[in-house]
Amino acid sequence: MSFEQKIDKSAKALSVVFEENNLDKTGSNVLKVLSELSSNSLKFKQFLSTQRIENKIKKEILSKVLVDIFNQDELQITYSLLEYIDFNYIESIYSKFNKIKKNSSDYVDVHAITANEMTSDELKNLKMNIESKINSTVLINSTIDKSLLGGIKLKVGNTLIDGSLSTKLEKLKQSMINK
Repeated sequence: MSFEQKIDKSAKALSVVFEENNLDKTGSNVLKVLSELSSNSLKFKQFLSTQRIENKIKKEILSKVLVDIFNQDELQITYSLLEYIDFNYIESIYSKFNKIKKNSSDYVDVHAITANEMTSDELKNLKMNIESKINSTVLINSTIDKSLLGGIKLKVGNTLIDGSLSTKLEKLKQSMINK
């Protein structure tokens, strides 16, 4: 089996399992975090993908390393992933998983632009707030724009919501000029 086939098979299987168990949001978050950690740390990726370390030991280590990042459900998903996917391809699996989710009918892509990097808690809160307003599953891609003074700009589907400090100051300036 080629690696493209492995990636497709893994992403499709994860999509089905997460959906059937109402774990779309949780599973997507786990894949995102593991993908980011793997792409940022070659040693972490090697640790996850090596066959030399037993999964039992990996689980013990991960429970200590990810304790501040994942809740218990997310840790359990991570443990299951150790058994079933090849972490050499985690970034590609996550990317393919996202493409599958984008093609589902209840999916909305959100792009968040901020002056500083958002914490995982801020991203979770933002995601929950948007999902509650639009009744759809949301995938947030965040970028940093140092030219912003503060606040956030959101692109939800085709709608731009500008809550940046510079825009608010500009509106205040215009309202003072017009008086």
